[in-house]
Amino acid sequence: MKVAAQRSKLLWLLLASIILAVSCRQEEPTPVPAAMEEAAAETPTGVPPAATPVDPVTYPTQVTSYNLGETTILQDHFPEDSPFRYMPVRLDGVIGVPQGAGPFPVVLILHGSHVICPGEDAWPCSAEEEQPNYAGFAYLVEALAEAGFAALSINVNAEHTFAYGEGPPAIRTKQLIDAHLAELAAANAGESDAFGLELSGRVDLANMVWIGHSRGADFVNQIIRESDLHQTASDIGYGSVQGMILLAPPVISTEVLPAVDVPTALILPVCDWDVSLLAGQSLYESARFDPDRQTPFTSVYLEHGNHNNFNTMLVPDPIIEDRPDCAEEQMLVPEEQQRFLTQYVIDFLRTLYATPVDATPARQRLGLAPAVPTPAEGYGHPVQITTLHPVANRVTVMQPLGEDALSNNLLGGEVTFNGSSAVFCPGGYYVPASEPGTEPCKRVNFNQPGYPQQLVLGWDSGDAAWRTTLPNSAADLSGYAALQLRAALDPLSELNTEGEPLPFSIELVDGSGRRAEVSGPDLPYPPGVRQPNDYFEGDLFTGHVILRAVQFPLEQFGDIDLANIAEIALLFDQSSSGAIFIADLVLVKSDS
Repeated sequence: MKVAAQRSKLLWLLLASIILAVSCRQEEPTPVPAAMEEAAAETPTGVPPAATPVDPVTYPTQVTSYNLGETTILQDHFPEDSPFRYMPVRLDGVIGVPQGAGPFPVVLILHGSHVICPGEDAWPCSAEEEQPNYAGFAYLVEALAEAGFAALSINVNAEHTFAYGEGPPAIRTKQLIDAHLAELAAANAGESDAFGLELSGRVDLANMVWIGHSRGADFVNQIIRESDLHQTASDIGYGSVQGMILLAPPVISTEVLPAVDVPTALILPVCDWDVSLLAGQSLYESARFDPDRQTPFTSVYLEHGNHNNFNTMLVPDPIIEDRPDCAEEQMLVPEEQQRFLTQYVIDFLRTLYATPVDATPARQRLGLAPAVPTPAEGYGHPVQITTLHPVANRVTVMQPLGEDALSNNLLGGEVTFNGSSAVFCPGGYYVPASEPGTEPCKRVNFNQPGYPQQLVLGWDSGDAAWRTTLPNSAADLSGYAALQLRAALDPLSELNTEGEPLPFSIELVDGSGRRAEVSGPDLPYPPGVRQPNDYFEGDLFTGHVILRAVQFPLEQFGDIDLANIAEIALLFDQSSSGAIFIADLVLVKSDS
């Protein structure tokens, strides 16, 4: 679909305080709005300084708003005579491109469902009345262009209005994406100047990463999967998608699942008021049971972050009063959260497109390198990172598929409990009345994002352990870099001391009986408040109970025969009692 370029003066006035329109190598640079001049005065690039330094920015850029004109999108679920069948839309957005010959990989950004027009039943409203939610990612577009990537944030407000009938999810968004990218393909071929920039040969539409925020994240995953864009090129001029970054997706319908098999980062702000249950984690939980997944999937919990701070057009979320970790004085300010996202996205892109020299430190910062412990901090802010490595680079020792997990691991070895016992917790949300025997899972007592399938393990002696044997066919661990465990402390169990962390260690036993033990970082007591519960047995807990990934590089186990390991054990001999949730115990290769 092609439309004529129509510059809207009203749109320019609306965006004047938001969007940078610069060309560092133009003969007559476009004037920089005052608000952006102030931001640019802070750093040479106008991007807030990084909490953790990354490679110097090297590209001068062109960043501008654009308006491709007006068109209609087809809502074919309405009959021919319906006034809603053809929906009018404006094709506007923000684009940034590095100066230079290129071509540069393309990053597409989709905003979420936010305020659109002054009246809920109005569509379309005038350009000066419509809230340009896409402009809230202008900072990211600019930063990506400076880092060597072409980026555009497009207006998908039409997807989120109910004023022109209600359609199936993502149908409108897909047509909007096609319209923008078809025009970009034409500009790249020298056939269009609709973006107001010289783009001929400068963008690489065969190499793309898509980013979505809120419902936009749901639709990124859904569209890529349903259009098969992770495997094949589009039929309208753009290629396949090599990766996606999902920011606080709500996962409103099961159509979002499963997660697409492309390199994926899921970023969940822990103090999200809008998507309060952090439902996006269900994308990770579905991916972990995919036996054929070929690409990594990383789940990142950003402590003290909120839903709205990723987008500069939105006001920060309300404070969550009963969450001590979400107190106002602890919350990230918008600029901090946007710096985090900017640096994370650049590192993510480096892992896909940079040379090995640049990609290796980026992989380590993102938690993709199994030979080093999982980072507890990202760009100066506390995070909890879990990475599901490609199936070719991992062997899952324990992942509860059912009651069998209480007696055998997935490799055929025996499981034994010394001074401890366990209960299998099916995935999903349920109440004890519907799943008798699952009371220890505490699904009704607190939120575990994604409602993972797991074991709950408890003990009341000082020498407790969970042990599992390895059959001879799986005894050689010399080709692996690390053991990765996902676990969390149960904050409502009487076996744990309120407010106190829980120590543990992992032990390897080789075929000769030699033992090597490595202590893990203590499992922290989650921040939250215990409250009386009038509906179900036991108290309520206001905080999230997040499964934390703990990575043990195998080189830490010292003088032991890694080529002949007979047993792996979790030892709980540093506490007289305790209760934890365990979801996965995985061996990971170093070349993942």
